Parts: sequence; structure tokens; C-alpha cells
Amino acid sequence: MTLALPKFDPRTKLVWYILMIYFALLSQTAAQLGITLLVCITSSLILSGSFKHSKAMVIILLLLGLQILIIQLLFCREGTLIYQWGIIKIYSDALPLAITGILKATLIFYASLQFFTSASAQDFTLMLVKFKIPYRFAMLVGLGVRFLPLMKEEYQSIIDSQRTRGLKMDSVWDDLKAIIPTFLPFLYRAVRRSTEIALAMELRGYGRSKNRTFSSDIALKSYDVVIIASMFLVISLSITTRLLPLI
Repeated sequence: MTLALPKFDPRTKLVWYILMIYFALLSQTAAQLGITLLVCITSSLILSGSFKHSKAMVIILLLLGLQILIIQLLFCREGTLIYQWGIIKIYSDALPLAITGILKATLIFYASLQFFTSASAQDFTLMLVKFKIPYRFAMLVGLGVRFLPLMKEEYQSIIDSQRTRGLKMDSVWDDLKAIIPTFLPFLYRAVRRSTEIALAMELRGYGRSKNRTFSSDIALKSYDVVIIASMFLVISLSITTRLLPLI
């Protein structure tokens, strides 16, 4: 899979992520959110060359957007009444608020996907170590990232085993009912796997020393410093312009 932002230090990616979340939360108009989302998407396209890493989010965003639209149409009471059918009332501000909410959710989701697929688990571990977090806790991030694919394979093997035993899984309702007979075996395997990993780490003396060496290291380059300073400047100017009218 092609990763977004592959040439930058993970701390630069973190500040970019914070900047996107900042604008997603504080922008109040669809135009502002649309421009920020366009910038975020353009950065991914320029630096990764494709949208392959974002294809998986399309269905999720469609479902999320549909939910936001329905909630706003049913419960928004701002603006003028434009349609009424029984107890269902639709007001004029429902659709603009729904569009703004969908853009906010899309921007937050896309920025999160961009950040968490932009570097390896070891890069995130090294970043936390640079933030003076003890490596015993920083390593949990990389371990968790590596642990999730294993658990996915474990759950799929449990489903295959249950199917061979006659468990019906032909529809969405069957999949929901299958959660009960598959969850306990999955929980057992997860506990067993985590116990094995913990025992292996303990036998190798993990956490015995205060410091640990890594096979690679990260360092801020000159362009990383310039980009981080620029992004913090943008955030500072934005906060200042919002606070000045209140003084």
C-alpha cells in the first residue's frame, strides 16, 4: 500500500494532523471546510500519487453522511418550517447543517486515515520516544499495530471453523447472530496470544534497562522544521484573530 507523506518526519505529520483537526472543529461554513478538505486531499494526491489508501473509507463516509442527514432533517429546529408530515417537521437550516456536519466528519476521518497510514509502527514508536515517553509505553503503539492484523486472521479462522461446523452465515442477520458463538473463542485466542507475547518479552528482558537502542532513528530535517513552524504560525494567527474581538 502506498503511504501518504512518506518523506517527512512523523512529528511533521502529527502537526499537520493537528492542523487539519483544528480547522475541522473550528470552521463554521461549508466553504471553509470544503477548502480545507481539498487541501488535505491534494496533499495526499501529490505526495502519494494515488487514492488507494482512501478507497476503504468511501462506504463508511456514505453511511455516516446518511445518518447525519437523517438526524438533521428529523431533529433540526432552526430556520423556517418548509415541510411537515405528521410529527415530522423539516426546517430550512437542516440541509446546510447536515452538509457542514458531513464535511466536518469527512475531514476528520480523512485526516486521521492520512496520519495513521503515513508511517510505520516503528516510526510512531520512535516519535513517542522523542517526546520523552518511556520506551516501555511507546513500544505498545507498535505492538498494537502489529497485533491487530494477527487478531483479524484469528477471527477469520474462527469464522471458517464455525462454518465447517454448520454455522449459517449467508446474510447480514446471520453475521450478527454469529457474533455470539465466535466472540468467546476470539476472546480466548486474544488472551492466549497476548499472554504468549508478554511471556516472550519478559524472557528477553524487556523493560530491564531504562534506555533502549533501536535499529533506526528519526531526526527533524531543515524542511521539517520550516513546515512545523509554518503550521504553528497558522494556528497561532487563527487563534489570535478569534481572541482579538473578545479583548
